[in-house]
Amino acid sequence: MRGIKVLHIAPTPFFSDRGCHIRIRNEILALASRPVRPLLCTYGLGRDVPGVEIRRCLSVPGHRKTDAGFSPFRIPADFFLLLLVLRTLRRERPDLIHAHLHEGVLIGWLARLLLGRRRMPLLMDFQGSLSGELVSYGTVRGSGPLTGLIRRVERIIYRLPDHIVCSSHQGRTGLIKGFGVSDRRCSLLPDVVPEPVFQAAEEEARRQAREKLGIGAEQRVVLYTGSLLPGKGIGALLDAVAELARDGTLLFLLVGYPRAGVRAELERQGLAGRVRLPGRVGYDELPLWLAAGDVAVEPKGDDAGEASGKLLHYAAASLPVACFATDNNRAFLGEDGWYAAGRSGRELARAVRRALEDGA
Repeated sequence: MRGIKVLHIAPTPFFSDRGCHIRIRNEILALASRPVRPLLCTYGLGRDVPGVEIRRCLSVPGHRKTDAGFSPFRIPADFFLLLLVLRTLRRERPDLIHAHLHEGVLIGWLARLLLGRRRMPLLMDFQGSLSGELVSYGTVRGSGPLTGLIRRVERIIYRLPDHIVCSSHQGRTGLIKGFGVSDRRCSLLPDVVPEPVFQAAEEEARRQAREKLGIGAEQRVVLYTGSLLPGKGIGALLDAVAELARDGTLLFLLVGYPRAGVRAELERQGLAGRVRLPGRVGYDELPLWLAAGDVAVEPKGDDAGEASGKLLHYAAASLPVACFATDNNRAFLGEDGWYAAGRSGRELARAVRRALEDGA
């Protein structure tokens, strides 16, 4: 079987230790034992990952944003990325284009068109609705005319690839029912979890992690890992922390970035001494923090139809998970999740308490 060459397009500052990038990394590394050679074209900003062959476009002066959300610097960065993709397509002649995110699809489709390679398959890797993501981050309003325009553009984008793979059941359902994509043109491609994450469930790993992080034997740890942004449900999480902080045995680890807004809110509520904010943690260091937890929290709602790769990492580390009862969370956790009755931080706190009180 001859080797297949796949060109991945990632219009994002890869690698930056967050969900979208973790999915891309794990997809590429999962192909290591296959007759496949993946090439990744991405922004000039980001860090390299061992085992991933990366081609970077020119850097945009002043572009420093590595967390999720809109940035005006992405417009010139996408133009530079298009030039890189055109050059890579001419030189490498891949068999397939694997486009990540909505801009990646546009870049891949345009490059294929400009080079007269319309027969080259174009695959879209769908991780959530563009309009839903912008609404959840507060970039646009949920019912404004701009949101309607973005949804119309989305509908056009979903017609461009030959096939779409979705990271969640909820995302696939949203494409079919919300955007009219044929169920034959989209399929589910769940996230994977590397082996070291499973080792975090071992008792010795838990003991060593708590010792290294200076966590007392009497303390119970409520853990969150991920972006500390409004679109990820951080408002509900902080409300839950305020409710749970009455229990003096609880320690809260909120592992992620950016920290400034969360730190200011914790100080305003007098909770800074009860919560640790270690900031950006390398993906390879994630098992250490997972091993230290007693209960994990996923506060994200279902506005953007995103998957939650962190749920799989929590489960692999044998952590009970408190979360909202979204379709995606139920698809991942089934009857093994601790679901909040509603969508408020207070109800999320109750789910955490139930998980802590269950000795099994």
